Amino acid sequence: MKKLLVLCAALALCACATVSTQIVELNPAQKYPPTQSVEVLLQKPTRPHVEIALIESHGGSEAEMLNDAREKARALGADAIVRTEAERQYHPPVAVYDPWFDPFWYGPYHYRPFPPYPYPGGAYRVVGGGYSYLLKVVAIRYTDKPSS
Repeated sequence: MKKLLVLCAALALCACATVSTQIVELNPAQKYPPTQSVEVLLQKPTRPHVEIALIESHGGSEAEMLNDAREKARALGADAIVRTEAERQYHPPVAVYDPWFDPFWYGPYHYRPFPPYPYPGGAYRVVGGGYSYLLKVVAIRYTDKPSS
């Protein structure tokens, strides 16, 4: 039973830390082989390079999104990603109507043999809120690399 509880808790934590990434290839006809490693740069390099793709990630933290963008860029054949924009977005809590708890729906003396029992706060619940992050990067490939 404890193993099942630990497994459920681990799955719940993994479900909360999701990163979604969208890729727009700038020249879909040009394909490169995957690279071994991808650098993360904060500004465009002075070396000659070509921009391969625009990558946009949404997620829980900037580090997770950078790692995901790095993996996507590696598969595209990029040598580096340049962080162009990072934004933290606040989502306010929202009150939602829950008719299950509304005393006017069932009447004040309606007996409920199973949970949820009548809630003293009324028929509205406050849902979520919090922060999410948006990261935009450009995947680049150096043009002065020796060909192998």
